Formats: sequence, C-alpha cells, structure tokens
Amino acid sequence: MSALADFAAVRLDGWPGLPAGLGTADAAFLGADPARALPGLIGDPPRAGRWLPCVSSVYRGGLRVWVDGDRITLIEGDNPVDEAGEPMPAPDLGEPEARLDTVLDTLVLDGGELVHAARGLAVRVNPGNGLLLPERGFVPRSVDDYVTLLRPQLAPRRHRSGVAR
Repeated sequence: MSALADFAAVRLDGWPGLPAGLGTADAAFLGADPARALPGLIGDPPRAGRWLPCVSSVYRGGLRVWVDGDRITLIEGDNPVDEAGEPMPAPDLGEPEARLDTVLDTLVLDGGELVHAARGLAVRVNPGNGLLLPERGFVPRSVDDYVTLLRPQLAPRRHRSGVAR
C-alpha cells in the first residue's frame, strides 16, 4: 500500500512502481469504491476500461484508479498542487525511456509525456514551464506494453457545440 500512498502524495523521486497483485481493497484508503466504476478508453488500439474516482487534496483533478476486474492496473493523478495550491514542478527523474506526444485541452504537446516504464511511471509535463500535468503509475514493464495495454486515451476537449476550446 505504501506505493499507492507515495503516488497519492506525489512522492515520485524514488517511486519503484506499483507492486504486482494490488486489488481494489488496497486502494480503499483513497476512497476507491468498485461500485462507482466509470468507463474509459485505455491502450492502443483503444479498448474499454474502467476506473474508480478518488478524491485528493494534492491532485486538483483527483485520482483515478484503473482496474481490470478487482486488480489495479494503473493509478493516475491529475494536475498536482503543493501545500499553497500552486502547480508543482516536474521532479528530476533522469532520462526517460520514451517521450510521447500528449494532449493538454486543445493542444498537442510534442514529447510531453515522459515514460519511465522500467520504474512504472509516466509523467506528463508542460514543456513550456516544466510543471507537472497528470502522471501515471503502474507495474514496471516495457514502453510498448504501457502504450498498448495501459495508457489512457486522451483527446482534445470540446464544447458541446463540437468546437474545440
């Protein structure tokens, strides 16, 4: 459970990845409730996935615990802030194994997702200011496995009228 607690507190410097075999009961302290599972798309090609919403005082957009049945496959934190409520700078995690394009509202950020797959960590960073965007934790694996099996799908956000904002 300490890996989940460390991720939830944005202690990522020495984060070793999620341990294999965590179940939804292990995330109950985060407020994860399997009865409140929500749908989402995950992997490439995209397939149906489920995630459990969790409240967080550190992640402005909350935490998502992605599950396959009762097994936790990924934890995702959205826009972390410090104690003063200010966006957090990205930690120095060393050279990533891959830099993937990512989406921020209507923008595509070239190389904005830094994947440290062997550490079970993918952090999205605003290249313009170095601030953390959502980050993801998972059981360590290859970059290809992260992309094809776990990576949540993002699309530019659109207003109801269909116009990108």
